Amino acid sequence: TGGVVVALGTVGRNVGAGMTGGIGYFYDEDGRFDERVNGEIVKTQRIVTSVGELQLKNIIERHFEKTGSEKAEAILDNWKEEVGKFWQVYPPSEAQSAVVADTIVGETVKVSARAPSQDLCYLPVGASLNADQTTRCAD
Repeated sequence: TGGVVVALGTVGRNVGAGMTGGIGYFYDEDGRFDERVNGEIVKTQRIVTSVGELQLKNIIERHFEKTGSEKAEAILDNWKEEVGKFWQVYPPSEAQSAVVADTIVGETVKVSARAPSQDLCYLPVGASLNADQTTRCAD
């Protein structure tokens, strides 16, 4: 609950069953993802916000850096086309989060990627990174 998952492979049926929080990004290479989703529990959409796209790309980049995944590399090498093959899955409780909608509710935006120190990085809405944040949070 409250996490982020990225699936670059195929999925079985009933995706999202029991999902009460968090965001899922699913690569739909064969165009059949929508028939595998539990639409009674979760909502789906293509990546529609720059925050969501950045979150997804950062996670795939980290996956490639850590594993050397050929699939991740191919997606990143052709990002502008491949990002359109991803579905974002979320429960209704996440509908107003910055990665799902253009409206931001709350005082901070949580960046899901971890800094090299493994600390999570937070940035107040409308603020700029200070020197410490830039050093600690920028990849």
